[in-house]
Amino acid sequence: MHKEKKASSGGILFIFIYIIYASYQSFFLPFFSIPISIIGLIDDKFSISKRIRLAAQILTISSFLVFSYINGFGVLAKIVSFQYFILIFILLLVIGTSMINFMNFMDGIDGLVCGCMIVIFSFMNIEIHYLLPIIGTLIGFLFFNWEPSKVFMGDSGSLFLGSYLSTLILAQNNFISILNSLILCSPLFLDALSCILIRIRKKQNILQPHRLHLYQRLVSAGFSHSKVSSIYIFSTFFLGLVYLTSNIILLSLSLFIIILLGLYLNKKYAVSLN
Repeated sequence: MHKEKKASSGGILFIFIYIIYASYQSFFLPFFSIPISIIGLIDDKFSISKRIRLAAQILTISSFLVFSYINGFGVLAKIVSFQYFILIFILLLVIGTSMINFMNFMDGIDGLVCGCMIVIFSFMNIEIHYLLPIIGTLIGFLFFNWEPSKVFMGDSGSLFLGSYLSTLILAQNNFISILNSLILCSPLFLDALSCILIRIRKKQNILQPHRLHLYQRLVSAGFSHSKVSSIYIFSTFFLGLVYLTSNIILLSLSLFIIILLGLYLNKKYAVSLN
């Protein structure tokens, strides 16, 4: 959706700043995202095959899951049965790699991913407590990424955010907490997921580039980047307020409201999928 020539790989700036802070404070989770960020940085400059990108994503999430199991945290650490362990491992691997890809898919207009991630990290910081530095760097980055943007975060930034968010969510000790966090992120991820399901139903190649995401079709219909991004950001903020209750029923009802909003925007304003 970007037509102008602008600086890409801007995400490397907030990655660099946060990694320095994490090193000083001995936070280990961000370091799992460094290799995939390097892959993204290379992909910003050159073309990397989809297989290499997918392999890097799988390796990132797999290594984290093994690490969490060995060190006794996360849902895997509570599983005794080998059969259940394999099933849960595969499920979490699919969730983690999907989140990384979805984050990358959604980084297509000014301010959308950066703005939503500021909101998501802000609400998660209430429990995790060490996300303020990355929130601050993202706020600073948003000044340059908001419409009209001067810089893009690029694959290096979106892959880092996707993988880091994945590790934060998968590090939680029960599935209810994981589900609550996924609902908090749903304005970003449901757009990407629904688009994939629609393309599968239409027997289209889901690996081919396209402009069929709801946010892309809203821009094509005449909405400004800032207006579309604001819709997603405020939807995330609304879910964040409910997220504070830790009530899965209220969150599910709120998610239903967001889905209805998406269906309304799709039917009333967005360019048709046909």
